[in-house]
Amino acid sequence: MSTNSIRREKEKNFYVQHMETFKKLGLADPMFTIKTAFFQKGRYGRNVLFFEWELKKGEDIYIEFYDNVTDGNGKVIDIVPMNENRQLFKYKYNPYFFEEYEQKESMGSDGKPYFSYTVPANELLAITPSGDEISYALYEKRKEEEGKVDDSLPKLQSSLSIFPDFEKQYPDTRSEVVSEEDDSLNACTIKDLAAILWKKPVSNKKWLNDLISNL
Repeated sequence: MSTNSIRREKEKNFYVQHMETFKKLGLADPMFTIKTAFFQKGRYGRNVLFFEWELKKGEDIYIEFYDNVTDGNGKVIDIVPMNENRQLFKYKYNPYFFEEYEQKESMGSDGKPYFSYTVPANELLAITPSGDEISYALYEKRKEEEGKVDDSLPKLQSSLSIFPDFEKQYPDTRSEVVSEEDDSLNACTIKDLAAILWKKPVSNKKWLNDLISNL
């Protein structure tokens, strides 16, 4: 299948995605197309290329952006949505497009020249699922805020103690040995120290746990 055939087929599928929104807008037959949003050297942000015949229709144009999927040889084998949320955009008709936008002349397959115009994406309007229109800048801001993790507040500790959970992190694999040294500082383990500081029977020494429990 040729690239043009893939594009025509995908354009129909993309249109179906937005039919409910078009109904809310009261549009029975809107002018809809799919475009790539590209970066161009010397220009800020993304841009969209419109053909002269599209702009000359004098209608608002509804757009969804897409990305090309290519094989190892660079041949386009599929077209996929650029945005996971399937954002719909609107180019509001500008009768002065031929004066305000950068014009490019190209040669068609029939040997005849045609013109296209580069429109900054930030001039588009984003259409919400409810049918409301917001500026491209506000759309970008909302998208950026959705992707942020709120690190403004300090994370709460899972425990009020400054000590780790010794039972989980420092399990004592030694069997309990009761001797005359049990009451000496040399025999004091980390878990014994935790038991004393916490006043909780978490030691491996039964006698120490009993003492703490009887406090």
